[in-house]
Amino acid sequence: MSPIPHPPFFFESWYNVGRTVTLSVIGFTALIALLRVSGKRTLSKLNVFDFVFVVAVGSVFAATIIDKDVTLVEGIAALATLIGLQVILAELAARSSFAERIINGGPTMLLSHGNFIPRALKRERITEEEIRAAIRGKGVTRVEDVDAVVLENDGTLTVAWTSKEPGETALVDAKVPAGDHVVERSNATNR
Repeated sequence: MSPIPHPPFFFESWYNVGRTVTLSVIGFTALIALLRVSGKRTLSKLNVFDFVFVVAVGSVFAATIIDKDVTLVEGIAALATLIGLQVILAELAARSSFAERIINGGPTMLLSHGNFIPRALKRERITEEEIRAAIRGKGVTRVEDVDAVVLENDGTLTVAWTSKEPGETALVDAKVPAGDHVVERSNATNR
């Protein structure tokens, strides 16, 4: 019985090195061109949909460069398909609030009028200390002075407090999740 052949560990051939370099340069150039054509939305802050898109694009790009069974044309076709799908779904989300909620999800209110929302914190795996840090980061010293802290679709925490100027609130789409309730803070915890 002969041993199972293994590919060389450090070097196999100059052809493979040249192929990898060539496909890296051409693939990278094609990826940049496709992303420029698809628009800035493709490069925006990452929500769940965008994160999956970026991982898929990276995987296809890597397979195109490294996998000898994937040709350059197949790799570019796969990249173009993923980017096209992303553009179509982004357009659908922009035209339909229902589709936007399915594709991107919605923001979650974690603190309302100075009071934490425990079930929302637990479901989103965010601690009260993380909320306090976000509030401090906005220069606010008292939790009670904050109207809301919202976990946005891209994972950022938005801190909102009452403005002295009239205008429409940015909290119009951030709702306390169904079944959750705001827990009033006792005076003992307000030190």
